[in-house]
Amino acid sequence: MDEIKISCEKRGIITELEILGGPLLVASSIVSYCENRSVDIIVVGTRGKSGFKKLLLGSVASGIVTYAHCPVLVVK
Repeated sequence: MDEIKISCEKRGIITELEILGGPLLVASSIVSYCENRSVDIIVVGTRGKSGFKKLLLGSVASGIVTYAHCPVLVVK
């Protein structure tokens, strides 16, 4: 993650890396964090291995896409 941050900042992209934890579900924690900090875009990776219903998106990515207040870029 540090390499990605350095690469982004060389291109003038402001980045912030933080590890989240707590009692909430992962997607809820990420969405809440981003809302509280006025994040412009959420970039989330997915492997999409959560069953047939989530064939294209994993459950965390799907939750973020559903509830995020800002654009979400999903990278597979």
